[in-house]
Amino acid sequence: MQISRRDFLKYVGASASALCLSRLQIERVEQVFAAASSPPVVWLQGAACSGCSVSLMNAVSPTVDQVLLNIISLKYHPNLMTAAGDLAVQAATSAEANGNYILVVEGGIPTGSSGKYCSVWDEGGTPVTMASAVSRLAAHAQAVVAVGSCAAYGGIPSNFCGSAVKGVGSYLGQSVVNVPGCPPHPDWMIGTLAAALSGSLPALDANGRPRTYYTSEVIHERCPRRETEEASDFGQQGRCLIELGCKGPRSHADCESRKWNNAQNWCIGANGLCIGCTEPSYPSFPFYGGGEGDEDVGDDAVSGAATCVPASDATPTPPGDLNYHIYVPVVRTSAGED
Repeated sequence: MQISRRDFLKYVGASASALCLSRLQIERVEQVFAAASSPPVVWLQGAACSGCSVSLMNAVSPTVDQVLLNIISLKYHPNLMTAAGDLAVQAATSAEANGNYILVVEGGIPTGSSGKYCSVWDEGGTPVTMASAVSRLAAHAQAVVAVGSCAAYGGIPSNFCGSAVKGVGSYLGQSVVNVPGCPPHPDWMIGTLAAALSGSLPALDANGRPRTYYTSEVIHERCPRRETEEASDFGQQGRCLIELGCKGPRSHADCESRKWNNAQNWCIGANGLCIGCTEPSYPSFPFYGGGEGDEDVGDDAVSGAATCVPASDATPTPPGDLNYHIYVPVVRTSAGED
């Protein structure tokens, strides 16, 4: 379905509140469309699961087809573009030659073995690594946006892939706009790109995140369960999950008000813990257990070496080290205790 520019601007106006766009930014978007041009977008994928792109496609107001047809001039995206092979590569390299585009990076950047763990395409029969592509394209970009926690801070791949994965800003050695989450909410991505298209990048916090979506108050401060009785086990409806390891006390995002799946629910509303997926420390293990939001978990947890031991009645360990840290129930022991 293709809609007119006039109709799309109506959608933008109606969605301004949800996307947290200012009147000035909406006027700038209108000016861009009046000129029948907008900065193109080049979207690269590195060490990730494509979940951020899947989240983008779950956008509701506006929908992803409205976004792709009317707000974003998407020149390259491995999953969403119709071209393939040499035609797809040509789209990316042409955008690079013309410059003044917005570079969106999804997934971390493997740097081990000169980046050979991840290639994005071939040029003349020679693989182009993700690291090389990001370096080249960032040099000519109007703005660089790191989408998802893997791109923003390294995420799960930096802890478990063994390929020296880095976040985009860390790899480039420069400030970028970070839109973390595993995955990020579609509004966070679309709103940030809309702001970039307006020529006015959003105000960022100390971790490079748009303050509009990644609030200064932690989720726990605004959680509707904050003043309720604390749950002692999962499945206790409506109770605070802090003693089960909920990381809301140290996580910054507007999940509790924005919600997911067309504003239907969010992690804690579904009786699941906040796992802190918007934070630079993500993934901080264990996901489940520890109590008080795992506030006492230090650098060992960030690296994946959780400071805990399996409970004596733990379920059988699922295969894989990552699954072990996520799923096996844990209990903490004090120093000197068995």
